[in-house]
Amino acid sequence: MLEKQLKTLGQKIRIDILKKLKNIKEPISFSRLQKEVINCNNTSVNFSFHLNALKDCKLIESSEDGYYITVLGKQILNSVLSIEQILVEKNRVKMIRTSKYSKEIFDINKIEEYLINEGGMESFIAKQIAHEVEERLSKTNIEYLTAPLMREYINAILLENGFEEVRHKLTRLGTPPFEVFKLFNSEGSSSNPDKFIKELGSDVSEQFLLLNLLPKNLADLYLTGEIALLHLNYWSLRPLSLYLNTNSVLEVIFKRNLNSSRKLTNSRELINLILLFIDLLQNFKPYFSQDLVLGEFNKNILSYMNSHEKMLYFIDILKSQILKFNNSFEDLRHGLTFEFNYNDFKDSTDWVLNQFKVDKEFLNYKIRGKEFDNNIKPFIIFDYSKLSTSNLENIFLEDIIPILKNNNICFYNNNSSNFLNSALIKIKNSNKNQIILDKILINLHSISVKANRNDDLFLDLLFDKISCVFDLFKHKESLIKKKLNSLNGWKRLIHDFFGKIEDDFYKNTIKSVSFFGLNEAILNHCGIELDRLGNSKEFALRILSFMKKLIREKNQEENNYYILSQPHNDTYLNNAWHNGRTLRSDMAYKYSSSIIRHNSKLSLAKRVNLFKKFEKVINGGIIFDEYIDINGTSIKELLSNLFKSELEAIFIQKRIKI
Repeated sequence: MLEKQLKTLGQKIRIDILKKLKNIKEPISFSRLQKEVINCNNTSVNFSFHLNALKDCKLIESSEDGYYITVLGKQILNSVLSIEQILVEKNRVKMIRTSKYSKEIFDINKIEEYLINEGGMESFIAKQIAHEVEERLSKTNIEYLTAPLMREYINAILLENGFEEVRHKLTRLGTPPFEVFKLFNSEGSSSNPDKFIKELGSDVSEQFLLLNLLPKNLADLYLTGEIALLHLNYWSLRPLSLYLNTNSVLEVIFKRNLNSSRKLTNSRELINLILLFIDLLQNFKPYFSQDLVLGEFNKNILSYMNSHEKMLYFIDILKSQILKFNNSFEDLRHGLTFEFNYNDFKDSTDWVLNQFKVDKEFLNYKIRGKEFDNNIKPFIIFDYSKLSTSNLENIFLEDIIPILKNNNICFYNNNSSNFLNSALIKIKNSNKNQIILDKILINLHSISVKANRNDDLFLDLLFDKISCVFDLFKHKESLIKKKLNSLNGWKRLIHDFFGKIEDDFYKNTIKSVSFFGLNEAILNHCGIELDRLGNSKEFALRILSFMKKLIREKNQEENNYYILSQPHNDTYLNNAWHNGRTLRSDMAYKYSSSIIRHNSKLSLAKRVNLFKKFEKVINGGIIFDEYIDINGTSIKELLSNLFKSELEAIFIQKRIKI
């Protein structure tokens, strides 16, 4: 019976007859039915033959009024229409708007290729997933697909089938439209077109690092605030900082462009030197995230202007070029860090006096008498080691005090600490150019919360975090090596300033292990601040000594260059994880880079003595922060006392009224 019915329905004209009869309420005559079904008096079609075939199967009947469909005919036709709908959906052309801004016909084979090539799936599994995607899509009324919608279907099916890792590989990068609209609609100079594009690109770079380049367990440490990575958008692309002795910069400039004797005979040559100097620094700009540090800047660059009759004119040109360089970064970085030292004091007092005359004009940062407060000035590392023992102290202090208002000067003791860059990382040999690969910070406060006042557990957790930091440095080293070694500009700079790139070139870069939340950790773990009780201080020193010990062992094991350093002031301290919640606006709980809290009740002498205990442990750069709000005479006295204390480094914070 089934075979007979299917054979009867095997011709399109008979299904068309059933459709026509189903849609009329009254019987219809032969001539009218014929005309409406075949739309003409086509004698080549034996219409009666088809009607009789349908009548034989009890699908239609006839009377004096004409033909009509039976109940069985309606039931059979409904089933046929269901089959027809399935076939239509199966063969309907679906279009996809791809991520490459083109339209293509939906092709199941491309889903298989996508899962195999980008997701790393085996072929037979990819085929199963692709067919399931096609089946899901066939049940929708979507005729015009987009690539993101296709990925949503694919990702959902992958998760349902337990392929979380494959789905992770296929995660697409980008900023949600809501956030893009907020940025697009924002007002002010902070949202100019270049910054708009740059910020969107930065978001993608950060997502790429966390979703694709780093192992999930290491990325999670950043996302939970247990470690801090600086300049996340550039983390996989370039080192944190570069240190160059300024003399090496001049050597390259004179070798490439000027005479080898390094003598300048007229004003035009000096101006040319300034312009060539800035041009060469521009070549380094794509290859650091934090700053480019120039050691002995005053002795090598500013010394050319010493005693020159047009000294102020040349200094104005140099300052304007440096400001232009720094402001081109379009962020709050100093960009450039300059070292000022006076190691030649023992040879010539007159040299020091003449040199400082030039230096103070540069440090005041006025150009033709006009202040440039809204510009990003370079950070200054100023060697104070000769001042505390010389009869020049009063002269220096009188001229330095007005410079403090720029909030960009750190005093360091060249007798004990060698040299610090603006990220507070020690450069042991100021004549040797160095690459600071990165600085990764451990959240000690979050560890104290998990340790719940258990000393042994605290150290166990700290050990785990430092091990993860070492792993992060290995990933960074591999990523930087892969990215930079293919760039001709980088290879030329390395050749000129660092020598030949060997296999262990990046291994020999400085890698800074740091921390933040020390005061909060001690308060949470010991119940009292580190500057108020001996046990608190001892536990803080124990933590840092433990970190230093692990770093020393790692260096011995791998012949590497890890150092322990102090945190530096940056936005990560404002946005860091604090007791289980992320702070974006509550500035009262932001972390500080200071070892001793700013509101400590200890006298200056006691704070200095306590701080020196930490100086012995932290070998990668440690700075004494001092917040003051007094008149200039008191500042002079304070600086004199601090210089005599021979601290490694001193930074006077910006709450200063001069």
